[in-house]
Amino acid sequence: MNPNPAGRASVIAAIMVGAGALLSGFAGFLFVIWGVPNLPRTMILQDPIGFALRPRPIPLAVVAMFLALIVIVALTWFFVRLVVRSALPKRGAAVFFGTWGAVIIASWIAGMVRAPLAISALGIPSEQSEILMVQGFQFVTAGAAWGLTWGWITALVVTLIHRSAPAPEHVEREASSSHPATTAYPYPPQAGEATQTSTSYPPRPPHAG
Repeated sequence: MNPNPAGRASVIAAIMVGAGALLSGFAGFLFVIWGVPNLPRTMILQDPIGFALRPRPIPLAVVAMFLALIVIVALTWFFVRLVVRSALPKRGAAVFFGTWGAVIIASWIAGMVRAPLAISALGIPSEQSEILMVQGFQFVTAGAAWGLTWGWITALVVTLIHRSAPAPEHVEREASSSHPATTAYPYPPQAGEATQTSTSYPPRPPHAG
């Protein structure tokens, strides 16, 4: 458990994801105005919230955008906080992939939340069920694809925050107790070990003759 950097890392992650979602949506809106083809645009820069702040916006689309933004920010904060709190100190790989996965899941859920409102804003007749299903699938997958493409940046920042934080005192005590310092102790003499002692011999008898 490493609760010390969890609060700071989760707040920074939520801010980065929220700002990144807004910037991606605005850049995607500019690409549409500039006539960038749909295929390379959707592969490189997805729109996880459905940017709707444009001239003569549709009110329902604006509500869907802000709802998706709130969901993606709140879920990122919650998931990243859990990831960092449960990770051991200095274990960056678990934090990196956990945060990246948290951004993907939060973006995917945000896409599911905004899909019904965004589809209603398009005014597609209910008889055209195939178009409705395709649009809903695009809204949901756009969020997940955005998290997969750009979530590693937030994960990298959170990992650096986690690794730079000092380890809690109880973790340091446990680490030091699990690796005690080796001390040289004199070995006791082994049983049956031959010792060098002075030996006295009996006097020789006098030589006859």
